[in-house]
Amino acid sequence: LPQAVISIVILKAKKQISTIIMAEGNAGGSVIPMNIKWGKETIDINLIVSNGVPSFKKELEERTGVPCDRMKLMPKSKGLWKGVLKDDFDLSTINFNAALTKTKNSPLQVLLMGSATKLVAPKTKTVFVEDLPEEDVAKVTVEPSGLVNLGNTCYLNSVLQCLRTIPTFRKALRAYNPLQRAGGAARNPNPLVSSLRDIMNNLDRTPNAVPPANFVMATKMAFPQFGQTGPQGQPMQQDAEEFFSGLLTICAEEMRGEETLAAGVPGGE
Repeated sequence: LPQAVISIVILKAKKQISTIIMAEGNAGGSVIPMNIKWGKETIDINLIVSNGVPSFKKELEERTGVPCDRMKLMPKSKGLWKGVLKDDFDLSTINFNAALTKTKNSPLQVLLMGSATKLVAPKTKTVFVEDLPEEDVAKVTVEPSGLVNLGNTCYLNSVLQCLRTIPTFRKALRAYNPLQRAGGAARNPNPLVSSLRDIMNNLDRTPNAVPPANFVMATKMAFPQFGQTGPQGQPMQQDAEEFFSGLLTICAEEMRGEETLAAGVPGGE
Protein backbone atom coordinates (compact mmCIF):
# COMPACT_ATOMS: atom_id res chain seq x y z
CA LEU A 1 0.00 0.00 0.00
CA PRO A 2 1.10 3.60 -0.59
CA GLN A 3 2.77 5.29 2.42
CA ALA A 4 0.01 7.93 2.65
CA VAL A 5 -2.73 5.29 2.95
CA ILE A 6 -0.76 3.39 5.59
CA SER A 7 -0.34 6.60 7.61
CA ILE A 8 -4.07 7.31 7.53
CA VAL A 9 -4.90 3.77 8.68
CA ILE A 10 -2.42 4.05 11.55
CA LEU A 11 -3.84 7.43 12.67
CA LYS A 12 -7.41 6.08 12.65
CA ALA A 13 -6.34 3.04 14.60
CA LYS A 14 -4.57 5.17 17.21
CA LYS A 15 -7.65 7.37 17.59
CA GLN A 16 -9.95 4.38 18.10
CA ILE A 17 -7.54 2.78 20.58
CA SER A 18 -7.30 6.07 22.51
CA THR A 19 -11.08 6.40 22.62
CA ILE A 20 -11.50 2.83 23.83
CA ILE A 21 -8.90 3.29 26.55
CA MET A 22 -10.59 6.44 27.88
CA ALA A 23 -14.00 4.81 27.94
CA GLU A 24 -12.82 1.41 29.13
CA GLY A 25 -15.15 -0.10 31.70
CA ASN A 26 -17.68 1.71 33.85
CA ALA A 27 -15.24 2.56 36.64
CA GLY A 28 -15.57 5.84 38.42
CA GLY A 29 -12.42 7.25 36.85
CA SER A 30 -13.58 6.81 33.21
CA VAL A 31 -13.22 9.77 30.83
CA ILE A 32 -15.83 9.78 28.08
CA PRO A 33 -15.49 11.94 24.95
CA MET A 34 -18.69 13.82 24.21
CA ASN A 35 -19.99 16.09 21.53
CA ILE A 36 -22.46 18.69 22.85
CA LYS A 37 -24.86 20.19 20.33
CA TRP A 38 -26.04 23.62 21.53
CA GLY A 39 -28.02 25.59 18.97
CA LYS A 40 -25.67 26.13 16.03
CA GLU A 41 -22.61 25.42 18.12
CA THR A 42 -20.84 22.13 18.75
CA ILE A 43 -18.76 21.70 21.90
CA ASP A 44 -16.26 18.90 22.42
CA ILE A 45 -15.89 17.96 26.06
CA ASN A 46 -14.69 15.02 28.15
CA LEU A 47 -17.08 13.65 30.75
CA ILE A 48 -15.33 12.50 33.91
CA VAL A 49 -17.74 9.91 35.27
CA SER A 50 -16.44 9.99 38.84
CA ASN A 51 -17.11 13.74 39.16
CA GLY A 52 -20.83 13.28 38.64
CA VAL A 53 -23.47 15.33 36.86
CA PRO A 54 -23.04 18.65 38.80
CA SER A 55 -19.38 18.87 37.83
CA PHE A 56 -20.25 18.08 34.20
CA LYS A 57 -22.87 20.83 34.15
CA LYS A 58 -20.52 23.28 35.83
CA GLU A 59 -17.94 22.77 33.09
CA LEU A 60 -20.62 23.29 30.46
CA GLU A 61 -21.73 26.49 32.20
CA GLU A 62 -18.17 27.80 32.00
CA ARG A 63 -17.99 26.91 28.31
CA THR A 64 -21.45 28.17 27.26
CA GLY A 65 -22.66 30.61 29.90
CA VAL A 66 -25.88 28.61 30.40
CA PRO A 67 -26.68 28.51 34.16
CA CYS A 68 -26.74 24.99 35.62
CA ASP A 69 -30.27 25.39 36.96
CA ARG A 70 -31.55 26.35 33.49
CA MET A 71 -29.61 23.66 31.63
CA LYS A 72 -31.34 20.67 30.00
CA LEU A 73 -29.16 17.83 28.70
CA MET A 74 -30.82 15.20 26.52
CA PRO A 75 -29.03 12.23 24.87
CA LYS A 76 -28.83 11.90 21.09
CA SER A 77 -26.66 8.78 21.15
CA LYS A 78 -28.25 5.50 22.28
CA GLY A 79 -27.40 3.77 25.53
CA LEU A 80 -27.24 6.88 27.74
CA TRP A 81 -29.77 8.24 30.25
CA LYS A 82 -33.43 8.74 29.42
CA GLY A 83 -34.99 12.17 29.05
CA VAL A 84 -33.43 15.16 30.78
CA LEU A 85 -30.25 14.48 32.77
CA LYS A 86 -30.87 15.05 36.49
CA ASP A 87 -28.27 16.16 39.02
CA ASP A 88 -28.65 13.04 41.15
CA PHE A 89 -28.30 10.60 38.24
CA ASP A 90 -25.52 8.02 38.75
CA LEU A 91 -23.36 8.16 35.60
CA SER A 92 -21.54 4.96 36.58
CA THR A 93 -24.70 2.97 35.78
CA ILE A 94 -24.24 3.68 32.07
CA ASN A 95 -22.41 1.14 29.92
CA PHE A 96 -20.29 3.64 28.03
CA ASN A 97 -18.38 0.85 26.22
CA ALA A 98 -21.61 -0.31 24.60
CA ALA A 99 -22.66 3.26 23.82
CA LEU A 100 -19.32 4.03 22.16
CA THR A 101 -19.50 0.82 20.17
CA LYS A 102 -22.82 1.94 18.70
CA THR A 103 -21.21 5.22 17.60
CA LYS A 104 -18.19 3.34 16.19
CA ASN A 105 -16.06 4.92 18.92
CA SER A 106 -17.00 8.45 17.91
CA PRO A 107 -17.80 10.96 20.72
CA LEU A 108 -21.24 10.49 22.25
CA GLN A 109 -23.83 13.01 21.10
CA VAL A 110 -25.74 15.11 23.65
CA LEU A 111 -28.23 17.95 23.08
CA LEU A 112 -27.96 21.01 25.31
CA MET A 113 -30.98 23.28 25.72
CA GLY A 114 -30.85 26.58 27.60
CA SER A 115 -30.22 30.28 27.21
CA ALA A 116 -26.81 31.77 27.97
CA THR A 117 -28.41 34.91 29.35
CA LYS A 118 -28.19 34.81 33.12
CA LEU A 119 -31.06 36.16 35.18
CA VAL A 120 -30.12 39.46 36.75
CA ALA A 121 -31.84 40.60 39.91
CA PRO A 122 -33.65 43.95 39.47
CA LYS A 123 -31.74 46.96 40.76
CA THR A 124 -34.90 48.19 42.48
CA LYS A 125 -36.98 45.73 44.46
CA THR A 126 -40.47 45.29 43.08
CA VAL A 127 -43.07 46.48 45.57
CA PHE A 128 -46.76 45.90 45.02
CA VAL A 129 -49.32 48.57 45.81
CA GLU A 130 -51.07 46.17 48.18
CA ASP A 131 -47.92 46.05 50.33
CA LEU A 132 -47.47 49.83 50.62
CA PRO A 133 -48.56 51.89 53.64
CA GLU A 134 -51.70 53.96 53.06
CA GLU A 135 -49.67 57.17 52.84
CA ASP A 136 -47.56 55.79 49.99
CA VAL A 137 -50.59 54.31 48.23
CA ALA A 138 -52.18 57.77 48.23
CA LYS A 139 -49.16 59.13 46.31
CA VAL A 140 -49.43 56.62 43.47
CA THR A 141 -53.21 56.26 43.25
CA VAL A 142 -54.63 57.72 40.06
CA GLU A 143 -57.93 58.72 41.60
CA PRO A 144 -57.74 61.20 44.52
CA SER A 145 -59.14 60.17 47.88
CA GLY A 146 -62.67 61.34 48.57
CA LEU A 147 -64.60 62.85 51.44
CA VAL A 148 -67.45 61.20 53.32
CA ASN A 149 -70.81 62.98 53.06
CA LEU A 150 -71.83 63.61 56.67
CA GLY A 151 -75.35 64.75 55.79
CA ASN A 152 -75.78 67.31 53.00
CA THR A 153 -72.10 68.28 53.23
CA CYS A 154 -71.55 67.88 49.49
CA TYR A 155 -71.21 71.68 49.14
CA LEU A 156 -68.31 71.61 51.60
CA ASN A 157 -66.69 68.50 50.09
CA SER A 158 -66.73 69.92 46.55
CA VAL A 159 -65.07 73.18 47.67
CA LEU A 160 -62.36 71.22 49.51
CA GLN A 161 -61.59 69.09 46.46
CA CYS A 162 -61.33 72.20 44.27
CA LEU A 163 -58.94 73.95 46.66
CA ARG A 164 -56.88 70.79 46.94
CA THR A 165 -55.87 71.06 43.28
CA ILE A 166 -54.27 74.53 43.69
CA PRO A 167 -50.55 74.02 44.50
CA THR A 168 -49.87 77.60 45.64
CA PHE A 169 -52.81 77.51 48.05
CA ARG A 170 -51.67 74.13 49.42
CA LYS A 171 -48.12 75.40 50.03
CA ALA A 172 -49.35 78.51 51.79
CA LEU A 173 -51.73 76.44 53.91
CA ARG A 174 -48.90 74.14 55.03
CA ALA A 175 -46.85 77.17 56.08
CA TYR A 176 -49.77 78.75 57.97
CA ASN A 177 -48.53 79.99 61.33
CA PRO A 178 -50.52 82.79 63.00
CA LEU A 179 -47.63 83.38 65.41
CA GLN A 180 -45.71 84.95 62.52
CA ARG A 181 -47.84 87.74 61.10
CA ALA A 182 -46.46 90.63 59.10
CA GLY A 183 -47.34 93.95 60.72
CA GLY A 184 -49.61 92.43 63.32
CA ALA A 185 -49.61 90.82 66.74
CA ALA A 186 -49.38 87.08 67.14
CA ARG A 187 -52.68 85.29 67.59
CA ASN A 188 -54.05 81.81 68.15
CA PRO A 189 -54.64 79.60 65.11
CA ASN A 190 -58.04 79.97 63.49
CA PRO A 191 -59.99 76.70 64.00
CA LEU A 192 -61.41 76.79 60.47
CA VAL A 193 -58.05 77.33 58.75
CA SER A 194 -56.30 74.82 61.03
CA SER A 195 -58.90 72.13 60.39
CA LEU A 196 -58.74 72.92 56.66
CA ARG A 197 -54.98 72.31 56.74
CA ASP A 198 -55.47 69.08 58.71
CA ILE A 199 -58.12 67.66 56.38
CA MET A 200 -55.91 68.41 53.36
CA ASN A 201 -53.02 66.55 55.00
CA ASN A 202 -55.29 63.63 55.85
CA LEU A 203 -56.40 63.37 52.23
CA ASP A 204 -52.75 63.10 51.18
CA ARG A 205 -52.09 60.24 53.58
CA THR A 206 -54.71 57.74 52.52
CA PRO A 207 -56.41 56.47 49.35
CA ASN A 208 -59.65 55.94 51.30
CA ALA A 209 -62.50 58.37 51.86
CA VAL A 210 -61.92 60.76 54.78
CA PRO A 211 -64.74 61.96 57.08
CA PRO A 212 -64.36 65.77 57.45
CA ALA A 213 -66.01 65.84 60.89
CA ASN A 214 -63.71 68.44 62.51
CA PHE A 215 -63.85 70.71 59.47
CA VAL A 216 -67.66 70.54 59.37
CA MET A 217 -67.78 71.47 63.05
CA ALA A 218 -65.35 74.37 62.51
CA THR A 219 -67.45 75.54 59.54
CA LYS A 220 -70.63 75.67 61.60
CA MET A 221 -68.78 77.65 64.28
CA ALA A 222 -67.46 80.16 61.74
CA PHE A 223 -70.70 80.31 59.71
CA PRO A 224 -73.72 79.49 61.93
CA GLN A 225 -76.04 79.61 58.91
CA PHE A 226 -74.43 76.39 57.63
CA GLY A 227 -75.54 74.63 60.80
CA GLN A 228 -79.25 75.04 60.06
CA THR A 229 -81.37 71.92 60.21
CA GLY A 230 -84.72 70.93 58.72
CA PRO A 231 -88.00 70.05 60.47
CA GLN A 232 -86.78 66.51 61.10
CA GLY A 233 -83.41 67.70 62.44
CA GLN A 234 -81.51 66.81 59.28
CA PRO A 235 -78.79 69.21 58.00
CA MET A 236 -80.08 71.50 55.29
CA GLN A 237 -78.57 71.82 51.83
CA GLN A 238 -76.22 74.79 51.42
CA ASP A 239 -74.83 76.86 48.58
CA ALA A 240 -71.25 75.87 47.59
CA GLU A 241 -70.40 79.32 46.13
CA GLU A 242 -71.46 81.05 49.34
CA PHE A 243 -69.29 78.70 51.40
CA PHE A 244 -66.37 79.12 48.98
CA SER A 245 -66.48 82.93 49.25
CA GLY A 246 -66.74 82.87 53.05
CA LEU A 247 -63.89 80.35 53.42
CA LEU A 248 -61.53 82.34 51.19
CA THR A 249 -62.35 85.55 53.06
CA ILE A 250 -61.24 83.97 56.35
CA CYS A 251 -58.16 82.39 54.72
CA ALA A 252 -57.15 85.76 53.24
CA GLU A 253 -57.43 87.36 56.66
CA GLU A 254 -55.59 84.64 58.52
CA MET A 255 -52.85 83.60 56.07
CA ARG A 256 -50.81 86.82 56.16
CA GLY A 257 -47.57 85.65 57.73
CA GLU A 258 -44.43 86.32 55.72
CA GLU A 259 -43.54 82.63 55.55
CA THR A 260 -47.10 81.78 54.51
CA LEU A 261 -47.11 84.34 51.71
CA ALA A 262 -43.65 83.34 50.50
CA ALA A 263 -44.61 79.65 50.43
CA GLY A 264 -47.62 80.38 48.24
CA VAL A 265 -45.68 82.43 45.66
CA PRO A 266 -43.52 80.62 43.05
CA GLY A 267 -39.87 81.31 43.82
CA GLY A 268 -40.71 82.32 47.40
CA GLU A 269 -40.67 86.07 46.60
